[in-house]
Amino acid sequence: MTNSSYSRLATVAILAAATLSSASTPIRSFANEVPTTTFESIIAEQTRATFDRVTKYVAKNSAAADAERAWQWLFVTALGHGFEPEAVELARTYMKSPNASAATRGIAQQVLAIGLAKGGKSEEAVELFISQLRFARFQSGGTLIEFGRQLATQLQLTRDFAAARHVYEEIASKFFLNADVRSLCENRIKKMDMVDQRAPDVEGSDITGGTVSLASLEGKVVLIDFWATNCPPCLEEMPNLKRIYADYHDDGFEIIGISLDEDPSIVEQFTTRAKITWPMIVERSTVESLRESYFVPTIPSLFIVDQSGKLHQFDVRGRNLRSVIQKLLKNS
Repeated sequence: MTNSSYSRLATVAILAAATLSSASTPIRSFANEVPTTTFESIIAEQTRATFDRVTKYVAKNSAAADAERAWQWLFVTALGHGFEPEAVELARTYMKSPNASAATRGIAQQVLAIGLAKGGKSEEAVELFISQLRFARFQSGGTLIEFGRQLATQLQLTRDFAAARHVYEEIASKFFLNADVRSLCENRIKKMDMVDQRAPDVEGSDITGGTVSLASLEGKVVLIDFWATNCPPCLEEMPNLKRIYADYHDDGFEIIGISLDEDPSIVEQFTTRAKITWPMIVERSTVESLRESYFVPTIPSLFIVDQSGKLHQFDVRGRNLRSVIQKLLKNS
């Protein structure tokens, strides 16, 4: 299997994960104990059932002509739907096979590393990632960089920020000739240094002329969302933010939007049309000051502030965002 073949298949896996992770499967709010069936939840249920069936299929039909396709599907699906912990042993089994293809083995390694990270085995996960980095070229490695970012995000979610920092340090060291990669890694490390520290103050006027103050929201979980109407990933995440806000606002969840749009009227039109009701800061000098305080060179960029006013997480989206907010509210 050529490097280009591996790159194409690994890219498919990562794109599948990125696309599906942006779609949050709504779960019940503990303020309302009635489960809600949605299109996403139906698809998730059916995908899980199919995943289990295919797992049994490869176990019984390892020599089948379509076994390789089945293994590929399992690993891509595990990455896309958050099944990595359940697929850890599948990945180990496949990687021991003498007939394993280089391309599928690469995806299996990603599943194994992220599954280990989710299971609290950070050291083993990081070692596995570093073992792949050794074979990357100094100025390339796009799929590996994205893999490392996903792994670091999972390490963040388990609150192992030291391990996440290690991943970014290794990426920056390996691709030291790539200024953009170094900048990305340095930015993530700066944000990690803010975690468990009091969040920088957010204060200003919103688009309606009202006052916005992060300090006044102490005792609540607050999401600070840096975004813009011309940012596709920001817009893709917006339906998820609206669902989470609707589900948890009454339980003590707030959002402060910080728009990087130059024309406030565009933001006003968008929020009206999209029926976004949380406050939105648009004043240019305030926005630029906040970008500097929160280390936001690019968007989307999200920050979660806990009930004590300390920064708890950053740059988590999709189902991960919902999970973090739900846990904070339950622990209050």
